Amino acid sequence: MKLDRKALDRLLTLNDTQLKGVIESVAAESGLDLSSFGISSKDISSIRKALAGATDEDITRAAADLDAWKKNKRSRP
Repeated sequence: MKLDRKALDRLLTLNDTQLKGVIESVAAESGLDLSSFGISSKDISSIRKALAGATDEDITRAAADLDAWKKNKRSRP
């Protein structure tokens, strides 16, 4: 998933169950298991607020951080 304003806007149209599913899918694709975190409705609400309030600069920085994390993860043995 490319992280940009359009992608965030699409995420914000999802209901809580769908948004949670996307978060869990993206985490799993990145090698993270969120099952032990027990994401609650309150967590989803907080995530939704953070996404809605993200500036273009925040999105650019997050995308760069995610790319760097993925490259670092791939370079580890």
